Amino acid sequence: MNGSRIEAEEDVQIIKEYTLLPILLDMLARDMEELNVYKDKIVYHHLLYYLREVEKSIYPELNRLKNRMRQLDIRVIHTETNALGIHVEYKVRGYIHHFTMLRSLVKAELMTTLMNMRGGLG
Repeated sequence: MNGSRIEAEEDVQIIKEYTLLPILLDMLARDMEELNVYKDKIVYHHLLYYLREVEKSIYPELNRLKNRMRQLDIRVIHTETNALGIHVEYKVRGYIHHFTMLRSLVKAELMTTLMNMRGGLG
């Protein structure tokens, strides 16, 4: 399949994860900032610790994805985020493909990713 113009399921999955993880990092940063309002609450430090652990676990995963993309000759050309969702234009082994996720699916995928990460942190 390596010389094929047809993208493999793994290619699509890699692009999806590579697109979603930076969004998750942005969400975590925003949420940690918003939590500052609750600094004097007892759970504040526990929540902040958990969010930082999730954040720290994303970076190695992003690096793993980048390395895999290099191996499979996958490159993101352009990512556009708008009110409807996300559109990614990318190249797989020389052929251009497109990937679109509606906003509601992005949210659902991010929640699934967070739940999966939670299992690895405990």
